[in-house]
Amino acid sequence: MPLSVASAKGVATRQVAATRNVDFSGPGQAPWLVRVTTETLGRDASRTFEQWRIEVDRPRVLGGGVAYQSPGTDTLLDRVEKANGANLWFPNQEVQLLGVGRFLPGARRQLLVRVYQSGADCGSATIALLGLNGRGRSIGRLASVENACSLDVTIARSARGDELILTGPYYAANAALCCPTKPHAAARLLYRGGRWIERPQLFKLVLPAVQ
Repeated sequence: MPLSVASAKGVATRQVAATRNVDFSGPGQAPWLVRVTTETLGRDASRTFEQWRIEVDRPRVLGGGVAYQSPGTDTLLDRVEKANGANLWFPNQEVQLLGVGRFLPGARRQLLVRVYQSGADCGSATIALLGLNGRGRSIGRLASVENACSLDVTIARSARGDELILTGPYYAANAALCCPTKPHAAARLLYRGGRWIERPQLFKLVLPAVQ
């Protein structure tokens, strides 16, 4: 049975879809609580429309409080809005917490997240790595990869640093969404020599303005 997050008036407004304790600071350090919630915005005859959220709470030893929110501090998730003149809300959303790895040098760990959002077409999928920023009191998106329609991922463990194996349809610049240039493509994402590298460059790599 899903848990609920109560509002200030004591009325349950959000359902907790998933939680995970992540050792962002490294093994043996205080865990950070990651929480995925959904809030029902409306319904039609066959569907329920929800706003999904990702939140990360700072450990008490670091002062507590919210260290990350999307939508909010990051735009990984869009804000769901009602369509004009219709009982519809867009985009449709789904979030998965996929796993934890050491993708960057050092003891810190990063969380792998998959977000899918869609409107009238096949939508888009984003694979994102969330981790500590700067001195380690806030969480941010360290890198993400986007693709139309679909994008899946697995973690390849490595002593030099874990890698991501990305799979999905590849679309050339002029390809229509109905007809991918290569229906089943694969690429690797890894961090080496102080930078993120995608081999081959098939999917859209998005990096923050400041690393």
